[in-house]
Formats: sequence, structure tokens, C-alpha cells
Amino acid sequence: MPEKETVLRPATHEPHDVGSRFIIGAVLVVGGSLLLLIGFVTVLFPGALHDKPLRLPLPTYPAPELQASPPQDFQAFYQQEMERLNSAGWINREKGIVHIPIDLAMRKVAQDGIKDWPGSDRK
Repeated sequence: MPEKETVLRPATHEPHDVGSRFIIGAVLVVGGSLLLLIGFVTVLFPGALHDKPLRLPLPTYPAPELQASPPQDFQAFYQQEMERLNSAGWINREKGIVHIPIDLAMRKVAQDGIKDWPGSDRK
């Protein structure tokens, strides 16, 4: 049995989907919104429209500058801190204030406690 050939109508469009009035209105709304936003930004930032050329020589900014070698800088910092934590020395000789090595300080706090610390028996 021969197959029946299907004849399709020619392609058309829906003339009532989006009309030219809608397109023109949308363009006007978007354009008007854009103009309002430009005006709003101009009022908020009035100096932004003026070109300000840079004067030569360019300004130099104070430290801190980029580190040439962060790992080496950190190692030097760490070494200084460890020396300070593990040594003794004067902080204020006139008032008799010294710093002591951290392990000695921790041992002393563990043995004696901290004066006026909540829950401490020492007064």
C-alpha cells in the first residue's frame, strides 16, 4: 500500500505575538532608563568625567615594599623571635623588669600559679 504524502502548509508567523508598537516602546523604555542612569551617576560622581593626567615622575609610596625573598625573611623573623623567647634580658633596668626564657616562665607559672587568677589559691 503506497504511503500517503503529507502536504504541509507554508510556514507563517503569528502577527499578534510582538507588535512594532511593543518593540518601539521597549526601545524607548530601555533608552530612557539608560539616560536616567547616566544622569544619576553623573550627579553622584561629578569629578569622574574629568581626565586627570599623571604628573611625572610618578609618586613613590612608603614601605612596606614587596619582599624579595619571603621564605628567607620569615626565617630571619622566626630566628629573632626564638632568640627572644629563649633568652633572658632587661626590659626596664630602672624598674627592675626583665624577660626570662619561655620554658622557665611556663614552669614557674605551673608551679606557683598566677596571682589573683580566678580559681587560684594564691593571693
